[in-house]
Amino acid sequence: MGRDLVEEIITASQVSAILKIHVKTVYRLAEEGVIPGNRIGGAWRFRKSNILDLVPGKERKGLRGRS
Repeated sequence: MGRDLVEEIITASQVSAILKIHVKTVYRLAEEGVIPGNRIGGAWRFRKSNILDLVPGKERKGLRGRS
């Protein structure tokens, strides 16, 4: 677990910007398991690669109309 792993972790606000949805929607979808992430303390953290995987693939269809 080197520096590359740490650089790949992003916040809910950054996920919101990538997916172009409201940050509250990011939290809700993370709680529902639609967006893969982990709670560390009271804060959600996400792997950027997992979030980018949502954009071009079938998973994106699950996000439509939910923001």
